[in-house]
Amino acid sequence: MRAAAWASGQCGLAAALAWSFSVHGLGHPRPFFASVAAVVALGLRAGQRLRRSAELALGVALGVLVGDALVSVIGSGSWQIGVVITVALLVAVAFGGGGLVVTQAGLQAVFVVALPRTPNSGFERWQDALVGGGFALLVAALLSTDPWREARRLRISYVAELAAVLHDCAAGIRGGSTGEVAAALARGRLLEPVLARWQDALLTGRETTRLSPLRGDRDEFWKASQQMVLGLTRGSRNLRVLLRRVLVAMQEGQRLPDCLPALLDQLAEAVLLEEEPACAALVHLAQKLDPVALGATSLAGQVAVGQLRVATVDLLEGLGLEHDRARNALPVLAA
Repeated sequence: MRAAAWASGQCGLAAALAWSFSVHGLGHPRPFFASVAAVVALGLRAGQRLRRSAELALGVALGVLVGDALVSVIGSGSWQIGVVITVALLVAVAFGGGGLVVTQAGLQAVFVVALPRTPNSGFERWQDALVGGGFALLVAALLSTDPWREARRLRISYVAELAAVLHDCAAGIRGGSTGEVAAALARGRLLEPVLARWQDALLTGRETTRLSPLRGDRDEFWKASQQMVLGLTRGSRNLRVLLRRVLVAMQEGQRLPDCLPALLDQLAEAVLLEEEPACAALVHLAQKLDPVALGATSLAGQVAVGQLRVATVDLLEGLGLEHDRARNALPVLAA
């Protein structure tokens, strides 16, 4: 209930404002569809809220418009509901609407046929639907919380899980347990949905800052976060390759550098830090990644250190370091 309180209040406010505007501003006696459109368009789902609100508002308005137009000609009844829904869905598709638009167009068309019209109401219900959708968008844009809060939360969740994967792999290597390393690899593969939700939250925040005149943080956080997502995507992918190579090496009895668990633990601690400390920690780690100095004599050891080098560069680039500077932090490989 606490989590949904703010969104619930937004729905209530938008519904009340839409009703009041239709009654006092447009003179409509019972603007049912104004409040319905506001609540349906806003909902309680945070992700992509502005885009979703616009799509739902369009669907509601189309359904009410088609329903009102046809009911005035063919009346209401059982077969009329079938005709109105069919036409409303086709019109929504013709307008290029997605699933939300088409579904709401059909649903609202049912309400239009089923609910009696007031005398001489004309297309008041369609106007009410537009008013409700408009107030939903207004409330979503102007009364949002911190637009980047969810993105920040998901970033923390993502890097915490990535660090846990690295720690688990390090523990498995120390204990000689292929099962622990395999479990860490499986856990790492589950990071993709978290990354997708993080990207979705960033898009939602971007929409909010672009539509709300009260927001000044329009570009800086967005650009930095997009760069970080790209760096973490590439880095995580290379780290999963590293974990697979470690697992195969352990299964086949190939020797890995004794210091590899400590390096993975250092990397895990680095990704948990804020941007500047994380960058410094990653540069410090990168300077150690010389296969010869680390005793990576076997092919498996050299591949593991090589993947760690690539992943570290990816993570440094995600933190804003230029590619050349990130590469230069690594020791030069012996010919």
